[in-house]
Amino acid sequence: MAKKSKKRFSTWLVISLIVISVAAIIYALQFQEEPVEVRPPKTPTRQVEPPKVIPPKTEKAKPVKETSVTQKTEPVKQKEKIVVSKIDKIPLPLKQVAIIIDDIGYDLAPVKELLKVDADITFAILPLCSHSREAAEMLHEAHKETLLHLPMEPNSYPKEKPGNGTLFTDMNSEELIFQLERDLASVPYVSGVNNHMGSKFMADEDKLILIFNKLKKKKMFFIDSRTTANTKAFAAAEKVNMQMASRKVFLDNDRDYNEIYKKLLEVTQNSSDVSPVIIIGHPYPETIRAIKDASRVLREKGILIVPVSKLIKGKSFSGSS
Repeated sequence: MAKKSKKRFSTWLVISLIVISVAAIIYALQFQEEPVEVRPPKTPTRQVEPPKVIPPKTEKAKPVKETSVTQKTEPVKQKEKIVVSKIDKIPLPLKQVAIIIDDIGYDLAPVKELLKVDADITFAILPLCSHSREAAEMLHEAHKETLLHLPMEPNSYPKEKPGNGTLFTDMNSEELIFQLERDLASVPYVSGVNNHMGSKFMADEDKLILIFNKLKKKKMFFIDSRTTANTKAFAAAEKVNMQMASRKVFLDNDRDYNEIYKKLLEVTQNSSDVSPVIIIGHPYPETIRAIKDASRVLREKGILIVPVSKLIKGKSFSGSS
């Protein structure tokens, strides 16, 4: 029995020593690993913390932003003051010009070119042509003002033919109104009418009164292209009490770019004359180029190109050159 108890004691002693040794080893290993694992994170966090103290950098950036804003703001205030002072010194209104391009309806290519010009050009569309309706639709989508370019009998007829939809002096009232309605139906979205040729028809006051009565009922205005010095347009418009105006400048009797450009700039010469000006031209390449180049100069000089309807609301005026 004594031997057995000694063996048990020895066995438990060995096991206890082994357990104690293993525990000591584990403890030692843990004690050694902790510095290795803990120290590396501590050094980066210590190195990262200074950059995190970015308030000084942010504060330095704020004054830069503030000074840049004040630098931008101050010139704007100065510009506003200058504009106000200019307006105070020059109370004159801006001069307004309307440019009407006639004979639209044969070809869409010049229409597309004219739409590239940065100006509120007015387009006068001939009725019953191959591209009359298509041009009207295109211009309507582009928010451009359009007129019916109404063909009328010239003194030179039949040598010169105005084309489809012409109003002749030998037509009776029913025929004239029928033809006018047909012409208007072929060109949608028009706000007014101007005459194509018509040196003979425009001298017939009774015929004009008939046409103007119809246009007035449709709330349209009339622009006299001034193809004759014998025009009775104003006399007829007064009797009907219809709004109308007259062309002042004709651009392109000669298809010369320099001459057309010169005529366009002539409207800037008399700065004291702020009366509206109506200009008529045609979709020639020379005219399109001249309008494109001159429109920038006109804008710089404070001359506005506007739809022709803006010039005749509530008043009529005349003049030709």
